[in-house]
Amino acid sequence: MKLLKILVMLAVALTFTGCERLGFHREHIEPVASVEGDHPLVGIWEWTESETWLYIFNADGNGSSGFSPLIEHFTWEICNDGHLTLAFCLGNNVVAYEHWYMQFENNILLLTDRDDNSRRHSYIRRAGS
Repeated sequence: MKLLKILVMLAVALTFTGCERLGFHREHIEPVASVEGDHPLVGIWEWTESETWLYIFNADGNGSSGFSPLIEHFTWEICNDGHLTLAFCLGNNVVAYEHWYMQFENNILLLTDRDDNSRRHSYIRRAGS
């Protein structure tokens, strides 16, 4: 609950102060060619520890994550070295980036934080996506 209050306060602060004054820049990650079409990441992925947490990766480079009613929107790209970059947005402003190593094993997506290897999560592809 405390984390939720902090996130709400941050959202209010960003709304009134503006992202750029807090050091965030208005950037948009453009989808790269490998993202278009049948990229294996495109689809809906459920966290193996909780079916209520989802990642949704669209072929156009947009996506969302979270659980209802707390959904965050992002743009995503696969960088030249193969890692996944997510740019989370508040309105039209990027407020946070995440960088993940990704690995596919059948219908399982394994994500490992590039900055903290102890943060590893696995997701299973939702049937039909």
